[in-house]
Amino acid sequence: MTESTVTPTSRHLSSDRDLPALWAGILLPPVAWFLSQQISYMLVPWACATRRQFALPLVILAMLLPAGAGGIMAWRSWQRTKQDPAYEAGSMLLRSRFMAFGGLISSGMFSLANLAQAIPSFILSACTP
Repeated sequence: MTESTVTPTSRHLSSDRDLPALWAGILLPPVAWFLSQQISYMLVPWACATRRQFALPLVILAMLLPAGAGGIMAWRSWQRTKQDPAYEAGSMLLRSRFMAFGGLISSGMFSLANLAQAIPSFILSACTP
């Protein structure tokens, strides 16, 4: 590729640097949601035995941080890829834009699922009376 065929945006997209951020944007939110569920279920016996049920919603809310971090990575990748409207089908720019959009959707969806699953832990008791 000569210097004249390289677009300004493709110079900003380095596959070595951006590919991990793109994958993290897609994969961090579901992994955070999964860990939130697993850790919450594992903590229920301890929370009931020690009467520290406040730890259950804290775990769920703490897992919003990795999901949000994935969203931030996806947002930055989206901002980097949308600078150049001219692209050709099958290009690295188009694939990166698609992955960044997928990361934004993934972050929003799994953050919302995490918040929705935190609501019952604020209202209901995890221990049987």
